[in-house]
Amino acid sequence: MRTKDSNMKHKVFLLIGYILFALYLMLLIDLLFFDGRSGGVKDYNLVPFRTIKNYIKYRHVIMNVSITNIVGNILAFIPLGFFVPTLWRWARWMIITTIFCGLMSFIVEITQYRYSVGRFDVDDIILNTLGGLIGYMVYKLCRLFYTCFLKGT
Repeated sequence: MRTKDSNMKHKVFLLIGYILFALYLMLLIDLLFFDGRSGGVKDYNLVPFRTIKNYIKYRHVIMNVSITNIVGNILAFIPLGFFVPTLWRWARWMIITTIFCGLMSFIVEITQYRYSVGRFDVDDIILNTLGGLIGYMVYKLCRLFYTCFLKGT
């Protein structure tokens, strides 16, 4: 059972978490939908790993694009994989957080396709979901650190 002091600390922690999560979402939405790519041709890739293979195959020609796309798609969803289980108990299972991140990425890809902002690419969903999974692992490491080293203080 929590004491009044620890309950207040928990509420402050959650408030800070929600504020940081909201800031992250605003940044992500800006990055994904408002970076000047609108009005393009509707394009899609439904073959898993096709785009990733092409980025690797032609990395000597398009190195910056390859790195930006692969690493950027992973990095963009790491915070989601961290925040979701941190802020909501229902997402504290790895499979739940991973599925949630995959679904959010799918929604982003559908929206980008619908409004001709970027393209629908199944590889982006794979990379975003991987980022969410990495974020979940960071969450688990933080929980382990908290439990082992800070909880008793």
